[in-house]
Amino acid sequence: MSTTPLPAAQAVRELVEGLLGRSVEARSAHAGVELKRNRENLVGAYVTDVGHLSAVVLVDLAGAARLGAALGLAPRTAADAAITSGLLPVQLGDNVAEVLNVAASLFNADGAPHLRLLSVYGGDAPVPADVATAAAAFAPRVDLELDIAGYGPGGWSVVLV
Repeated sequence: MSTTPLPAAQAVRELVEGLLGRSVEARSAHAGVELKRNRENLVGAYVTDVGHLSAVVLVDLAGAARLGAALGLAPRTAADAAITSGLLPVQLGDNVAEVLNVAASLFNADGAPHLRLLSVYGGDAPVPADVATAAAAFAPRVDLELDIAGYGPGGWSVVLV
């Protein structure tokens, strides 16, 4: 059995584009999404079938607001208001959780361990210590800026554990 693959920027772009039904640009980011103490971002934790944490996806506030609004067909002003206030509305967060659930497919390659989304943390759900440690680890990662047509850019980082 091989290890979990690190998804390419093109695979992330295609997944998000397919879910949103609108064009998305994916650019390599100079800095990755980092956990914020004020819980401004969302974190998806992915585990193997036997429950071992294998990957995390971090989405910054701008990315979460824009992804959530675009998926829910809300106006860009809803995303802008969330970014300005620093608070992600529950409905937008729920929409991003759906994107993160589908994003498990990015990790599931032939011969690699099967991963599934365990949970999404952030907002009112504090990030557990093991997930926070994995998110900050010096490990294989891809850091992207996703620019959603009509909504704008936001950060997306994948870290393999």
